[in-house]
Amino acid sequence: MVFHSFGEIPDNIRFKPYMPLYPNAWKIFQTFGMERFHDFCLNSRDGCYSFFETRFNECIDTTRRIMSDSLQHPEKTLSYVLVLPNVVMRSDLMQGVQRLFLGDSVDITYIILKYDTQEVFGLLNGHLEEGLPVDYWFIPPDDELLERRHLKLGYKIKDIPKKIKDMRKSSARLIDIFKDIRNERTPEWSTANYSVINAYETFALNLLYEPSSYENSCQGFDGWAAKELYKLPDYAFALYPWPTMINTFLYQGRKEFTKKLTGMCSEGKFYISTFEKENKEMIVEQMPHVFEWYVREKLDKGVPFPIQTLECQMPNIKNKKDPDVRFEYQYPPSEWIDLDNLGISRDEFTEGVFLDIDHETKVEEKIDKSRIISLGIGKQTRFLN
Repeated sequence: MVFHSFGEIPDNIRFKPYMPLYPNAWKIFQTFGMERFHDFCLNSRDGCYSFFETRFNECIDTTRRIMSDSLQHPEKTLSYVLVLPNVVMRSDLMQGVQRLFLGDSVDITYIILKYDTQEVFGLLNGHLEEGLPVDYWFIPPDDELLERRHLKLGYKIKDIPKKIKDMRKSSARLIDIFKDIRNERTPEWSTANYSVINAYETFALNLLYEPSSYENSCQGFDGWAAKELYKLPDYAFALYPWPTMINTFLYQGRKEFTKKLTGMCSEGKFYISTFEKENKEMIVEQMPHVFEWYVREKLDKGVPFPIQTLECQMPNIKNKKDPDVRFEYQYPPSEWIDLDNLGISRDEFTEGVFLDIDHETKVEEKIDKSRIISLGIGKQTRFLN
């Protein structure tokens, strides 16, 4: 098979410098080329918005069950959290961790950016009190709110990241508008903190096709490393402002960041992430060639052990004159976790699988059905034992 090269990506594509840091998006481009990759992104935009919306709704539903004390086995039930869209968390840990990261009262808004123009095409907001979401709103791509202008700059919401390319600066300007919106809707929270998450659609698509919770946790670090380590033009994924604790983790390096984050989310236990049903059906119908790629690359090859993810070497793209320049992640040479050994169907695999293994599990250990803690996520969770 002939793979497509980095040079084929037009220079005016805003996400181009960061593409090698998102291995699933990068491999889909390599396999199908720029034209089909662009079509893939366009066709996926509804799915990308749905991706974030689904995770928001799951988090909110789980929160309601926590507050009503109707959730069975919260220590075996995983859900998403608003503070980091790339991780799942044990339900019994959600309130404490989100409160630890963001404080007692905060709004957090997801800013979803188009990969080619850096224009905003969707917003999702949640308000947290004492670590749990109590209010939320969604702004889809065709909503007139995206036309609202910054009072001093005169820029529309959808154009601010495109015109102010620096994520931190554009985030500060967007927060100006978001605070006005919040004060109009919910003046009782006008003094609460405000944070935003900037995520290119490519970031969401990369997560959608990534089964490993450890790999997903790494993506937060890699988005930060784009600017801080690789000295690329900006972050590829960023919270603004970075929570103090997360910032501390980031400066400890990729391995320690991932260990600490997964430790706080699930005591280090490994989760094979769910492939949202709505997105799966859309991809099978509209882009069967991409789903075939997913089956070939993920279901057939399996997923790396947590320790393999921690020992993985990042792409070497910092010095273009270096003869060892490469755009691939390098894993230790050993077998991965095999789907067939788990004794579950492919449909069950894509529902999500919580496993009793962590970064101390050796690659020589047998990983079979006896290691499964639960299947699914949130209210769809099923317990085998």
